Amino acid sequence: MKGQYFSFDAIIASVIFILALVALLSYWHSVRSFLDYQNDQLSKDAVRISNLLFTPPEPSTSCGSMSRLGFAFSYDDRRVNSEVIECAITASGSNEEWLQEVTGTPFNVYLEITNVADGNKMEIGTPQGEEVTNVVNIRRLATVVNTTDGSDYSASFDLTLYN
Repeated sequence: MKGQYFSFDAIIASVIFILALVALLSYWHSVRSFLDYQNDQLSKDAVRISNLLFTPPEPSTSCGSMSRLGFAFSYDDRRVNSEVIECAITASGSNEEWLQEVTGTPFNVYLEITNVADGNKMEIGTPQGEEVTNVVNIRRLATVVNTTDGSDYSASFDLTLYN
């Protein structure tokens, strides 16, 4: 009689051990996948470029002389200059490599700026196609100041990096 109880306890203990082992392996796999995603060069560049967008352009707001893209007026005033947006739309439309040069990335860059109030969209760069496998999307919000009349509006900046 005592042997039957012992074998039943061993079966229950084995089931609990296997469930605990499966839970541990599942957790380990999800943490490892998350860390691999964070250490991916594409993800690092996407975060770097999204931060870069809200710094002032260097050395000037002129697209011809711009060596680093940024939309802010200054480091103290992070509002976005609409004049630089228009310049970037024009420059990236005529030269696809320009956006990669001024952001300092080997990956393809696409930026969609959407006016939150009325839904008007402006595009900088080329959107990714169907065959793209590696894509990172980041959304940032900012205030865009129209330099001609001084009005401002809220906009979402949807950055897409892909290769």
